[in-house]
Amino acid sequence: MYEALTKAILLEDARVAGDVERIRSSHPHLSDAQVGRRLTRSAGLRCGVIAAVASAGEPVLGRLASTADFSFQALSLIRLAQSIALAHRRPTTLLERGGAAAAGLILAGAASTVRRGTGQAARWLSWRNTQFAPILSALAGGAAAFASAALLGRLVEQYLSDRGRWRW
Repeated sequence: MYEALTKAILLEDARVAGDVERIRSSHPHLSDAQVGRRLTRSAGLRCGVIAAVASAGEPVLGRLASTADFSFQALSLIRLAQSIALAHRRPTTLLERGGAAAAGLILAGAASTVRRGTGQAARWLSWRNTQFAPILSALAGGAAAFASAALLGRLVEQYLSDRGRWRW
């Protein structure tokens, strides 16, 4: 995870440019902000699905599921921030990429904490009705991951609309 995180901060990722170009080529009429929102929605859905699967499988796989999910979420959120900046045709500085990485790690950690809490609640519910525990866990995990991607997307959009007047 650390090697991929370092590469995401220090280097521009080719997948980021590919995602932006794929959306621009299939929807040439979209503005930069609309492309950013599509990227946010796509990343949110990806993060939500992976988190839902990891949350539902956590009772069986334990920490392995949450560890793999945290790595995926953090890297996806970092790439989301970079792709939104690229969609706005704005190069990012090393400091901005580092700030995006910090925000991605914080939001991935918060989503992981929410998933663990819902996992505890699901285990409590499983004493009463075992059928709904994995479903509740998956829904809460997916919603937390989608919300973290949406929040990061909104923060990056706001930062870019202020033309980088925020000071890190």
